[in-house]
Amino acid sequence: MKNLEKLEIFIENLKKSVHAYARVEADSCIEYLRSDDPTIPVPPIQNYWVITGFEQLLGNVDEWDEWEEKIMALMTQPSNWNEPQALGFSTYGGFRDFTDWVSKQILRSKNNLDITKILQLASRFITDEAFLIYFLNTKTFFVDGNQNLTKWGNYLLLNNQHYNPILLNTSIEANEKTLLVMFLLSSKQNEFLSSTIDSLIVDDNILNITDLLLNEDSTKYEPLIFTKWQNLKNSYIFIKLYEFLANKFPEKYNPLELEAIQKTLTIELNWCSTNYASLYCYGPEPITVLAHCFNFLVKKETQETKKRFQSELQNIYSIPVDLLVAVANELKEDGLDILIEALHQDPNNLYWNDKDFFKKYFKIVEALDFRSHQEYFWDLSKNKSKELRRLGAGLLSKLGNEAIPNASELTKSKKLEARQMGFLILSLINTDESKVILVELLEQEKNDEARDIILESLRHLVSKQNSLAEINTKIAFAQKRAKLNAPLTPWLDEKVLPPLYFKDGTQLSVEAFRFLHYRMSRAKEIRLDIEAKLLIEHLDTDKNYEYAASLLDAYFVNGALANFKFCLTLASIFGDTTVIRQLRNKVQEFADNNRGKMAEYVVKALALNGGTQALRHVEYFSRKYKNKNKNVGAAATESFTIVAEELGISPYDLADQIIPDFGFEGLFKTFEVEGQEYRAFVNQDFKILFLNEDNKTLKALPKGTPVDLQEEFKEIGKEIKDIVKSQTPRLEQYLIIQRQWDTEKWQSLFLNNPIMFVYATRLIWGAFNDQKQLLFTFKVQEDQTCINQDGDEVAFEEGQMIRMVHPLILETETINYWSEVLKDEGLSPAFLQLNREVVNFDPSDKGTLISSKYRGIEMSGYTFVSVLEKRGWFRGSVVDAGFISNYYKNFAEEGITAIITQEGDICVGYLDSIGGIGNLMFVKYGSVDFGSYTYDEPGHTNDPRLIPFEQISPIMYSEVMADMQFFKENDTRQNGGN
Repeated sequence: MKNLEKLEIFIENLKKSVHAYARVEADSCIEYLRSDDPTIPVPPIQNYWVITGFEQLLGNVDEWDEWEEKIMALMTQPSNWNEPQALGFSTYGGFRDFTDWVSKQILRSKNNLDITKILQLASRFITDEAFLIYFLNTKTFFVDGNQNLTKWGNYLLLNNQHYNPILLNTSIEANEKTLLVMFLLSSKQNEFLSSTIDSLIVDDNILNITDLLLNEDSTKYEPLIFTKWQNLKNSYIFIKLYEFLANKFPEKYNPLELEAIQKTLTIELNWCSTNYASLYCYGPEPITVLAHCFNFLVKKETQETKKRFQSELQNIYSIPVDLLVAVANELKEDGLDILIEALHQDPNNLYWNDKDFFKKYFKIVEALDFRSHQEYFWDLSKNKSKELRRLGAGLLSKLGNEAIPNASELTKSKKLEARQMGFLILSLINTDESKVILVELLEQEKNDEARDIILESLRHLVSKQNSLAEINTKIAFAQKRAKLNAPLTPWLDEKVLPPLYFKDGTQLSVEAFRFLHYRMSRAKEIRLDIEAKLLIEHLDTDKNYEYAASLLDAYFVNGALANFKFCLTLASIFGDTTVIRQLRNKVQEFADNNRGKMAEYVVKALALNGGTQALRHVEYFSRKYKNKNKNVGAAATESFTIVAEELGISPYDLADQIIPDFGFEGLFKTFEVEGQEYRAFVNQDFKILFLNEDNKTLKALPKGTPVDLQEEFKEIGKEIKDIVKSQTPRLEQYLIIQRQWDTEKWQSLFLNNPIMFVYATRLIWGAFNDQKQLLFTFKVQEDQTCINQDGDEVAFEEGQMIRMVHPLILETETINYWSEVLKDEGLSPAFLQLNREVVNFDPSDKGTLISSKYRGIEMSGYTFVSVLEKRGWFRGSVVDAGFISNYYKNFAEEGITAIITQEGDICVGYLDSIGGIGNLMFVKYGSVDFGSYTYDEPGHTNDPRLIPFEQISPIMYSEVMADMQFFKENDTRQNGGN
């Protein structure tokens, strides 16, 4: 049998990959392929994955025989839809793989004769039309990566008239017809174009093709275009075509254009009285027909247009935001009468894509001098919408002290909503005058929501009121407001829970005990309430462990309700190691049982403990849940950052601070066993070894070591393993972002910590001046000295900063020297440093905002995802049918996120398909949302979130492009599908 060995290998892979419920069909295929008996019928296949990959068994086209016919018979038998089986499931891989194989054969062919032979072989099993439709729909038939016709496209279009009728009468996509017109114009195929142009123009491409034709020969094609758009139903295209024609034939079409706009506006306004405004995405940005009509008419007849739109906006069902933008841009303050009409927009009628309509609306008004119309915004104090009152308060606060009298009047209202809006305006004005008013009102306001607005505004003033006398005054006011008459819930009764203690040893009074719970219940997030924090700062954290443990137990026993989540915060703040361990276990329990929100609450509370052990747990969860249960991982990262903010340091410095030294003094931990002195240290493999008094290295503790000391070193060994898991990727990230330390901090961290010292000796460092210029490179020796490239010990000077050196900034000679030194000393870097791939900036990328350079690269789904995750990319949005639409890589320190779109077939839970790279882009960090059914990544180069490639730092550019280069070099299309 032909290529039996290759067949057996393929069969083994087929057995491993096929789904269990398709096993019978797979076995039938195997029997059919192994047999030499020509009478065995082709087994029926209705599960597409059984045939996926069969094209790998096809030989060179010149050598096709009965063997290839058997394979093709399997792949092309009719499906339930009476078309070739592989074609019926083309989206999922089978036919695509075969047609990719055919494409490669054609691309390798040297002349049209070869192409003819290949197509003849293919057409024995697949009809011309079916074959052609597939290629047209997958954009691989006649368009290459540069949007030009391929050799195959040229051949089929120009040399084989048999295909022309199919080409022009099948359901080709509009953009492909446009490309075809472009080709025909550029190749001067005028006769063919003239005979087919009518069938190539459809609604979706008429604007693009009209532009092409009018620029080519306006006189020749104007009658065709005029005839074509007479029957158009799309209003936007209708008026845009008049615009095109008016530019070429002004005398004839200018009067008609104005008439068309008026007619279109009337139709659109009638439509919009009961429906959403029409939105079409033509041109660089989406624009509604209403906005387009306004922009046109206001230049012709300003007053008439203003009156008409002011009147009509009262009747519009859903007002498009871009119309308001057009009004503000064209009319400025003269357009406020129109804009005020939009203020009365019914929130229930908002267009699905304009859920933040009012947020955008107030931004538009804020850019204008709205004082002449401010009464309409003061009237929002009577509005039932909390969002509108909040946005209105934000707008009115822009008036500054001018708004204080009206705002003060609102605070006296009997209506809670009005008082809240008044408080918010005063708090946003944030002047000495407004603060004086708020201070006077703070203890008079009985409603907690309104009072919280004042408190937030006075946060810095209130935080200074921290004497016990001032706190007791606050407790007394709360009691006067009837907030402390009873416990919040029976299980928070002071008679049930253990007491709390002040730092002087005295117990909290009943009122103070209840005040703490009352105020903490006002914290909407896992954070300390402003007034509760004042009291907590006077409590003894070392005497309140019993309270913390009982509170935590009570919280979980009573259902762990979200409105009592503040109990987690209090338990964490006052808890001992037992409570911290319980909280850590709860994070994992909730995360593993799909209670993600509760896991977020607990991990945030854990961070507020602020202790080294608690923060190390938080850091661990930020890594553990970075891909699975990403919300929990994000909450851990966020809370870690919040703690750093509270301490007034960077998250990086906090991460440095929580690296334990395990009681080591410098690099050693001294202990005695049976009168002999020993020293523990961490070796280059991050293992704990021991030195006796003769400096002989011991791999294990000496005999007679007490059990408790054995357990201590055992726990230290476990913790070191965990620390290495976090520190290795963190240090690599520091290399990429070029994090630096001043010499004192660097020496403290890397020369005196037993774990970080190991890293220090396995990396190459650089000293930089305040202009970030490299002064010299050096390496840390085992005796803690630092040696430069000349072999001399270095002495650091004040003002110098230390970084790991990236190979991009080093001379080849320097890289080679230090690589040889590390090799001679038997040291391997903890991660790639000197020999990591470097990609210099490609001049062709200058001005690039969205790159399609790597588009089309493919890799097996499992490998694709694994490589991305290992290289620091996160899964982005998951959209229809679980499809993973993108991956992203954050460089938060640089304010940048890299994004690659995914154009393969991989979905959540289904990674056995093909992963494919689409576009690459850089955006401002935090500007793009990723989530379920979130379509937020930029799709046009005019998106303001995009960053030109030349503005990316050289190292960051290199790191991302090195990832892309890896995918390019491992593209399965270039490696025979392997």
